[in-house]
Parts: sequence; structure tokens; C-alpha cells
Amino acid sequence: MILNNISVFSAMARNYHTAAMNRSMIGYTIKREFGPFTQREFDQYAAATGDDPAKYFSPDSPAPPFFFFKELFPIYKKIITHNDLKLDIMRMVHGFQGLNCFGHIRKGDHIMFEVIIDDITETAAGEILKIITRGYRDRDVLFESDTGIIVRRRRHGDGKRNGIRLLETPGADHGEDEVKLTLKTRAGQEKEYARVSKDTNPIHTSRIFAKIAGFPGTIMHGVCVMAMCTNAMIENFADGDNRRLRSVSGRFTYPVYPGDTLTLAGSRGRRGRFHEINFNLYSPKGKAVIKKGHFLYSE
Repeated sequence: MILNNISVFSAMARNYHTAAMNRSMIGYTIKREFGPFTQREFDQYAAATGDDPAKYFSPDSPAPPFFFFKELFPIYKKIITHNDLKLDIMRMVHGFQGLNCFGHIRKGDHIMFEVIIDDITETAAGEILKIITRGYRDRDVLFESDTGIIVRRRRHGDGKRNGIRLLETPGADHGEDEVKLTLKTRAGQEKEYARVSKDTNPIHTSRIFAKIAGFPGTIMHGVCVMAMCTNAMIENFADGDNRRLRSVSGRFTYPVYPGDTLTLAGSRGRRGRFHEINFNLYSPKGKAVIKKGHFLYSE
């Protein structure tokens, strides 16, 4: 995994003192085709996200939620290490993730990925790099994801370690009486997900680099945690049918550590002809690790 991250380490050194990202990179686009996807890939991704691989044995089974992310990290790595972007990777965290589903990847599919730097903005938390990803089968859009990467502000003289608090957000903004689910992560899961997803960012694979970045140890991938939330809600409220998923999103507010048992709490409602769940996800110590979560699914 060290060899896989040579470009990352180089960008870390090159952009360590960079003050801001280069706005002229907005609109930068990469297109690549992937496939055909196999049963083995479905099984591996399901296992890495705590899902049941047996759900995907049918020939027409749709892919696990966020399966397409297994192809994205090499593209994202090319973006975040781009010489012209000037992104300080040592202060980078995954701040937001959204997904809209218009169709579903199936075994044997060839999918064209279009990845775009949509915007670079300034917030109280730091700069946010917004990346839009669309997946096409032929000319049909199957999904669109919205990824927010935060480059945290530098802290000076306040005695706090950089990297623990990811986003400042207010308290829960919806009731949490109707939905209570338990999600169990496991030791080593971050490394399994790194292998399956190709996301070998060293904060997930190396305790040394995680500590340099300000974390006490390696942390779970945000997409893996979001996939686990999505799996749990599909299993409990959508009869285990991934085809009913329409959208899911949330803000990552604190890191999740391998072995944590998490609590998803929220409320159910309706949005037109769809069902929705507003949720937060909590660590074993009661800290919100995902806030303003939203899950939309069909009848």
C-alpha cells in the first residue's frame, strides 16, 4: 500500500504550506469506463461494508449501495494530487457524501464514469472541494454522487490537535424517537475496505500517518460508514431491496474508529410518493459522527 500512495506522499510534501486551492481547476473533468463487473466484486464489497453477500447471488441483483466507489479512488487521487490544484492533503477530510439513484449497476455492466470538480468554496470549517460523479450505462444516468472534501483550517495556539473535529454543526434538528438501529464496525475493517475500494489513503491504513494527521489511530472510510447506514435502513425499512433506494446523504462530523458500535437514530416520514428517514449516527460515546442524514426510498 505504500507504493500505491507515492503520489499522495509527494503531494503531501509539495502542498504542506499551501494557503488555498486553485479555483481555476473548477470544471476539471475525468472520464473513464469500468466493467464488466463480476459476482466476486459484488461479494467483496458487500463483505467489506458489513452487508450480506448472499443478497447478491441472483443474476439480476443490483450492486451493493456505493459499490461504484470501488473504482473512484484512483480518479480522486489523480484530482487531489494534481499539481495545479494545490490541495494540502494533511488537512483533508471527507466532509459530506450524497447519492442519487436513477438506476442500478448489475453484473456484466460497463459503466462510464464522469468525475468533475464542481466548485471550491470557503466556509467556517475551511475550504470545500465539491466533486460530482455521474455513472452512465450507454446514455442513461444510473447515479449521481456529491462528494464534499474539506481542507481544514490550521489551528494556532489553542492546544487542540488538528483532525479530531471535522465539522461544526448544531444539535439534532429532528426527532429521533422512531428509528433506532445498531451498526457494528470491526477491527481491521478499514484495511479490508481499503483493499476492496482501492482507497489506500494512509489515514486508513497506517497508524503512523493517522497520528501525524491528528487522529489517535486509523479511521474508517466515510463512504464505508455511509454504506453501512444505507444497508441497515434498506434491510429494516425497504424489505432488503436495494432497488428501492432513491437517495442518501449526510455530513461527516467526527471520525469513526474500527471496532466502534454505532447507533443510528432518526425519524420517519413521507415526501410525496416516497418514504424518508432523517437520521444522525452516534459513536459509542454519544458523539454525532454523521449529522443531517437523509434517506429516501420508494414504495
